Amino acid sequence: MHQEKIDFLMTLLPNIRMKYLNQISTMVTVKEDTFDNIVTDIDLKIQEELTSTLSARFPEITFLAEENDLQEVSDQMWIIDPIDGTKNFFRRNEDFALSIAYYEKRQPVFGFVYDIAKDLLYLGITGQGAWVNQKKMDRVKVRTLHESVLDMNLKTTFTLNAKKPGCVEMLSHEVFAHRSIGSAAISLCRIAAGSHEIYISSHLKLWDFAAAQIVLEEVGGIVILPYEPNRQIAGKSVLLLGCSSSKLYEDLKAILFISELTLPSKMNSNKNGE
Repeated sequence: MHQEKIDFLMTLLPNIRMKYLNQISTMVTVKEDTFDNIVTDIDLKIQEELTSTLSARFPEITFLAEENDLQEVSDQMWIIDPIDGTKNFFRRNEDFALSIAYYEKRQPVFGFVYDIAKDLLYLGITGQGAWVNQKKMDRVKVRTLHESVLDMNLKTTFTLNAKKPGCVEMLSHEVFAHRSIGSAAISLCRIAAGSHEIYISSHLKLWDFAAAQIVLEEVGGIVILPYEPNRQIAGKSVLLLGCSSSKLYEDLKAILFISELTLPSKMNSNKNGE
């Protein structure tokens, strides 16, 4: 039913990568009067190409996208982040991704995350599995907290400590190592690929993770929005945890959150068989 859309994007996305891979940004704009929230002319060009091309082929589908206020929630919608990791793109030209998910009736159907610099195209299809460069991905390996690498930035550190003082220091003694990649989509996909096990961010919007969530959950990982039980979050900034297993989330929850927080009911069935 959705194979036409998937096939179309499988052709379109590599063409967009080749077109913009070596382009240099000539304009950077600060959004919302916040110096660290930027958009480049390349973000805008990629989004415009995606939306115009997809509109021509699938005119009935609306867009929920980061740039240009294309934020219409409907029963059929593309959720697009043209560059997730814009600061990485602008400063280092690596660790940034094109992210696009397709939702029907507010439920995820499939999602693509394209790690542009590394030429890795991830695809997750709800209930069918996940692939990278058309190779089926294995179930993610289950690790303990002591074996786990955490991806988390400074802003999230302050947010978590404000909610439960001392929790980040406690967490620092429990994890194997920590990093900060700077792209939610890439980080969640790298959990799916086994590069690390935990991603936490306190300031994400749906387009940052909609596609990557499908990839991660299709290989046995989970994505949790601990303060958003109904998940009606279009346009809203949320705190998110991505983990390689539900057991790992339970261990994190005991450290980071108040005891009332529980694993959402839809996640209670353990995909990893623990």
